[in-house]
Amino acid sequence: MKRMLILAAVILSGCPFGQSVADEGMWLYANPPLKQLEEKYGFKPSQEWLDHLQKASIRFGNGGSASFVSPNGLVMTNHHVGVSTLQRMSTPERNLVEQGYYAKTLEDEIKCPGIELNVLQEVRDATDQVKAAVKPGLIGDAAEQARRAVVAKIESEANAETGMKCEVVAFFNGGLYHLYCYKKYADIRLVFAPEYQVGFFGGDPDNFEYPRYCLDVSFFRAYENDKPAETPNYLKFSASGAAENELVIVSGHPGRTDRFKTVAELKFCRDVQYPYTMEKVFRREVALKALAETSAENQRRTQTEIFRWTNTRKVRLGVLTALQDDSLLSRKVAEETKLRAEITKSRLLNVREPAPWLQIERALKQWKDILYPYDLLEAGEGFHTPLFGYARQIVRVSQESQKPNEKRLRGYNETALPTIRESLGAASPLYENVEIAKLSDSLTLLTEKLGADDPLVKQILTGKSPQNRASELMKGTKLFDAKKRLELYDAALKGTLETDDPMIQLALLVDKRARELRNIMETRIEEPRRQAYAKIADARFKLYGTTVYPDATFTLRFTFGQVKGVADPDGATYPPFTKMGDTFAHGEKHNFATPYTLPETWMKARDQINAETPMNMISTNDTIGGNSGSPMVNQAGEIVGILFDGNRLAHARNFVYDDVYIRAVSVCSAAIIEGLRSIYHTDRLLEELGQVKNEKR
Repeated sequence: MKRMLILAAVILSGCPFGQSVADEGMWLYANPPLKQLEEKYGFKPSQEWLDHLQKASIRFGNGGSASFVSPNGLVMTNHHVGVSTLQRMSTPERNLVEQGYYAKTLEDEIKCPGIELNVLQEVRDATDQVKAAVKPGLIGDAAEQARRAVVAKIESEANAETGMKCEVVAFFNGGLYHLYCYKKYADIRLVFAPEYQVGFFGGDPDNFEYPRYCLDVSFFRAYENDKPAETPNYLKFSASGAAENELVIVSGHPGRTDRFKTVAELKFCRDVQYPYTMEKVFRREVALKALAETSAENQRRTQTEIFRWTNTRKVRLGVLTALQDDSLLSRKVAEETKLRAEITKSRLLNVREPAPWLQIERALKQWKDILYPYDLLEAGEGFHTPLFGYARQIVRVSQESQKPNEKRLRGYNETALPTIRESLGAASPLYENVEIAKLSDSLTLLTEKLGADDPLVKQILTGKSPQNRASELMKGTKLFDAKKRLELYDAALKGTLETDDPMIQLALLVDKRARELRNIMETRIEEPRRQAYAKIADARFKLYGTTVYPDATFTLRFTFGQVKGVADPDGATYPPFTKMGDTFAHGEKHNFATPYTLPETWMKARDQINAETPMNMISTNDTIGGNSGSPMVNQAGEIVGILFDGNRLAHARNFVYDDVYIRAVSVCSAAIIEGLRSIYHTDRLLEELGQVKNEKR
């Protein structure tokens, strides 16, 4: 309770709406915070400096960040960002998650299935082009189709022109549209990963806490034409790291924030959407933990997924808790009231049009009506297994590829098809018993939410229990085989898909109703919300100009802050750094019991490690989930750390920024170098990072 009262005080002491203060802001590279940086820190990065950092920053897969750290395609990210890849590559005989890995030679670097790296090369403003396509008066399906067509056209033309992966990204919920052009790397190989015990030292109890003592880092390499990629834009390491109060920059891909949502939508999240999300997360964590407890092999098979759901549970619960604090809503009400008053006074919105806030409320009411069926059927949450995802993609490729590009569903236009094929062809190991447990749980959820007497539910279950139906589907499908998936994809692309595979038949069964729900979501909910938020955004731009940054969208952002200690809500204060020697002390405090067990490599090297080396550090950078793996650099553009977490109250940053009690947590560059040198003896890797080879102490 005391912590929440302090959080309330933090929230209530926030800045006036529309103005960023202190180190706030997840800034676009197209609109970097040059004025703020110069005024507070006396630092004005050149365009060359910004371009270099942008092109060294990587979007890693579907949920993390990374960076190039050598001219030869060497990639650094968090251990926890890469751990699902390690899991897919592991076997009972070679558990890369538990044992870690180091490729002593280039030939020892292991190919990683199913990873795609994207590096932003170019940004173009597409706002006028997209908005011009949606003529005044267009609503619902007509507006959504017009927008879909122009976005597909922009992406297709840019892809043909550049040869890159091009995506139109909406900011401010449709107030701005930018075309992002990415260089894509699909051949990724593992170079180094520490043991899980130290990558996630402290486990769930220490997650989102500080002090921390993790070596949450791993190294991969991007290849092109079976050779290490040439990456001239890379970040050099600072072996000494950062100092207290030093300015540090984080360049990464924050996943999502809700700082500019209306009060009505925040209440919808608090009362409807987030509680339902929590229910799903709790169920999945419990189902997998129950299976993991049955054998050591099942524990290995489920370890990384359990980590993902325990982490998600902690994140989402923190976000919901913050949103349930009345003080946060009070602040948001005050911000919205002030904005609406200023818009009215300035006559920035056409008074003859329905108020955009009312338009959003109406859309939310319709969303509530279809929340369960849309999420379970169209979003696929009622069929929680990648096997259903593969089946859905194959079915929809067979349908959408026969349409003109501009009329296809989002995600199935010409530029998206190569990525779909690559994902289907990735030879990622899947385990029948794990997928049965996941599908059984989600079919049970589907039955509970839609009702056992629902006609479609009856067709899905075919008179069986969710457990038996899940087992039947898994034992009958051939989609575990990547080659078979590609055969079906190729047939689908030609319009000749014919198969009795039960998973594909299931996808076909639910497709009609799923598409109906998708149409409702896109035309009656997303489109009115998008248009309403665009009006609010236009007014905000006119009032505040470029001092406003957009909500996070898993696109590349630039944040700044300083290395700074923190006061705990209970009154204790903590310095900005922990030390490598403290890692052992933290383990001893817990008798080195799980999850405070250090690997044998660390215990053997204890006397060789410089105990005073900074281990983890905290800073005021404005970050959130998705930033994991982001490089942290100094004014010289050198890596001083890699971001991996936030402290206890960091979940409130989904809605507000604070630099008093909330901190971003990073692994210090000095700890990475010391670990590679004194514990793992990775001479080849150290040399590539520009560091001195192993020395005698």
